[in-house]
Amino acid sequence: MIFEPQVPDWGEKLTFNKLNELIKYHTWLSTTGIKTGLISPKNEQFIWDEFIIHSLYFAKIITEMPNIVEEVSDLGTGGGIPGIPIGITTDIKVNLVDIKEKRVFELSRLLKILDQKNMFSLQEDAEDHIKNGGFFVSRCYISSENVINSIKKDKKTTYLVSSTGENIEYDNNLFHVKHEKFKINKNDIRHIDVINVK
Repeated sequence: MIFEPQVPDWGEKLTFNKLNELIKYHTWLSTTGIKTGLISPKNEQFIWDEFIIHSLYFAKIITEMPNIVEEVSDLGTGGGIPGIPIGITTDIKVNLVDIKEKRVFELSRLLKILDQKNMFSLQEDAEDHIKNGGFFVSRCYISSENVINSIKKDKKTTYLVSSTGENIEYDNNLFHVKHEKFKINKNDIRHIDVINVK
């Protein structure tokens, strides 16, 4: 399979002058990310579509929010997904939060390579981090249902999380949930739930 770093129409504005940095990150994920166990072995196109492009939609949602978002925490970030593509394509401060020292070390090394001043690698327990409230993102660390259960009492919280697109049960008096549906390539559709505490 030939790797093709395509960008859907919805992502062209975000990647206008950032494509080279995203490809650099993609190369790092495809080599060092796999070698160090931050991601499991995948082919280059899968990494581009599922990790880079999927993450870009998080950035799209954030940049289109009615209120300006100044800081985002990527909980259980692993190899920096979706936080690093968000940080590359926006000026938002991005905290890459992971409990594992090895992951934090490798991400710190990557941030020096990328020379990104708006991203920070933090070794913290994501569940403790949630308690402070804020703006959070996760690609596969937590499900929408678990997000609802984790943030029930915190009215300062917005959480963007990858989902299956299925309806979830939640209290309409406490939460507002918007399901975003988008294409990562010509054929494949993915979902992100935008969960706000009312």
